[in-house]
Amino acid sequence: MTSVNIETKSKITKTDDCVETVVDEELVLMNIVSGVFYSLKDTGRRAWELLEGEQTFGALVDAMCSEYDVAEQTCRTELAKLIGDLEERSLVQVG
Repeated sequence: MTSVNIETKSKITKTDDCVETVVDEELVLMNIVSGVFYSLKDTGRRAWELLEGEQTFGALVDAMCSEYDVAEQTCRTELAKLIGDLEERSLVQVG
C-alpha cells in the first residue's frame, strides 16, 4: 500500500470509473477503464462503505474510531495507506 499524508479536511469521493460487488464476505471493486480489480475485506470494506457521498478524511477517521477499538493515530495511518492505494488505482479522488 502507498503511504500518503491526507489532510483532515480533504474530501474523498468514489470515482465514476468504479463498479463494485460482494463475493462471499469480500467486496470486489473494478476500475472499468483500466480493468483492474481490487478487493476489500473487514475494516477496508467498512471504510469503503462509509465513503458514500462525499466524506472528509477526518469524518472517516472519526467514524472508524467509533466503530473499532483503535487508536486515532493508528487509524489515520492505516486509512491514509488504504485511501492512497485506492487513489493510485483511480477508485477514489482526494481533494
